[in-house]
Amino acid sequence: MSRKVKIFLGAYANIINAQNINCLSLAKHLDKSKFDITILSLYSGSEIEIKGVNIFKCYWPHRIFVYWAYFWNIMKSDVVYLPKAELLGFNSFLCKLFKKKSFATIEGILSKTSTDSMIAKGGKNFAQYFNRFTKLYSITRFIKEYNYLNHQLQTENEVLLLGTESENFLNTKSSNIKLNKLVMIGNDLKLKGIDDFFELAKLYSNLEFHIVGSGNDKIDVNKEIRRFNLQNTFYHGLISHTELSNLLQNTQLHIFPSRSEGFPKVILETACAGIPSVVYDDYGAKQWINHNQNGFVVKNISEIKQVIEDLLNNKINLELISKNAIKLGISYDWKSMIKKWEDVILKLSSD
Repeated sequence: MSRKVKIFLGAYANIINAQNINCLSLAKHLDKSKFDITILSLYSGSEIEIKGVNIFKCYWPHRIFVYWAYFWNIMKSDVVYLPKAELLGFNSFLCKLFKKKSFATIEGILSKTSTDSMIAKGGKNFAQYFNRFTKLYSITRFIKEYNYLNHQLQTENEVLLLGTESENFLNTKSSNIKLNKLVMIGNDLKLKGIDDFFELAKLYSNLEFHIVGSGNDKIDVNKEIRRFNLQNTFYHGLISHTELSNLLQNTQLHIFPSRSEGFPKVILETACAGIPSVVYDDYGAKQWINHNQNGFVVKNISEIKQVIEDLLNNKINLELISKNAIKLGISYDWKSMIKKWEDVILKLSSD
């Protein structure tokens, strides 16, 4: 029997954000007969156990301990996956120092804001740190092309798609096919376009508008709801998966008015629940959403209003689009995506 490949996933399994959740799914789905998997956990999060996975705990003070956590695990691993900008310069240096096979994923279009953030975390020239990785992947074709044209950031020709845990949402399919409840889900709600969601809530007082997520101190959502006197709008904050599932039970439409995204998995998760999304076309959403078939891709808020009007007047078959949305969500399940990730890791370990 061949030796297992030691893979280190540089993320926190017990803290909720996009990269951490993706690594948590990787830890769960990678073949335990082929891989010896290690992932981090943070002292401030809840206790977590994953069958067949090593959990390396980062104790307080995090700012000091995290350096040791990355140092030790990069040194001990065969292959290192680092999706986070955290300690980018330090971690990429360690990969180079210990001659480790490593890879990272670019999960969004780079803007001045995002590059400034990476520079602050990684150093004066973030691109030079990316170049230290053995392989660098984009997660969509649009991201790959945009970042190369605008920032000359070169990634592998093949993209490395992220998956979703479809079974967590399949049981929440709405039983009501008449539009009466809309939801917006996301963190950093100001950046995600919550102002457009408020604008829609003002116009359609006969519909319910629900908001899930965090304002990240950039906006007081409840204060805004009171300011606009939105009797039909409800803010739930950060909620558990069970609470989200209950909320989605009788929701018919997901509004996602963000203008700057990478691969917004919430679109796939709500799709699994039979809830199509309305999204802007700024970040290549047409690569996975077919307008008026499994969701809606629009250019501006006027077109969102038109979608709502058409749904209210039965000009669009919401039941059919809901069924197609489920097919879309399931097609991105981690069970379908994991083989590609395993191939990348195995090839890196054998090169």
